[in-house]
Amino acid sequence: MSRDTSRAATQFFGGRVCLDFANTLDWRTSADPQELIPNYVAFLAWCGRRATMPVAVIEALALRARIDPAAATSALAEAVALRSEIWTICGALLRHEQTDLATVNWLLVEAPPQPGLIQREDLYLYRLAGQNLREPLWPILWSLTAVLTSVDAGRIGCCQAEGCGWFYVDESPNRTRLWCSSEVCGNRERARRAYAKRRKANPLAATNVRRRR
Repeated sequence: MSRDTSRAATQFFGGRVCLDFANTLDWRTSADPQELIPNYVAFLAWCGRRATMPVAVIEALALRARIDPAAATSALAEAVALRSEIWTICGALLRHEQTDLATVNWLLVEAPPQPGLIQREDLYLYRLAGQNLREPLWPILWSLTAVLTSVDAGRIGCCQAEGCGWFYVDESPNRTRLWCSSEVCGNRERARRAYAKRRKANPLAATNVRRRR
């Protein structure tokens, strides 16, 4: 994750659609989490960047959202609730505990059967109609069911960087991945730990470094 919310909203480290959606709250476990999908339009923009729906469908839903903003707000609230459920499920998987799937099962009943696929260059996307403001939830929900019914469920990891809390599928050979991104959180956390170690070894020197800055 990045300190820059506009950059964080384009970073997909989860490896699966549902986990990337879970990561739309930046600095999730910190005292100051940053919302990356503050409104329905931002949610659609995220869907476009993550390529969960065809562009034509996103454009059609954006038009419907302008016509019926109350329904768009309701759909976003449902998406945020689903995101919270994904956090709970991932946390339970990490602790090797069972979790309550009632909400997910209810959403699956409410959602239509998975539609056919269409190809857009090198992408394969669901053939959605662009008529229901809840449509952006469905590829996320289907991704979640795919994770839970595969070996991915046993490979869920959570970034160990202080305050991050982003989830991912750990596909490293020995399941030793620690960060959502080694280049982003990994570098930051290594620098933080090195500074803390130096400060512990020589508190006065660390204080002088801060003063010089």
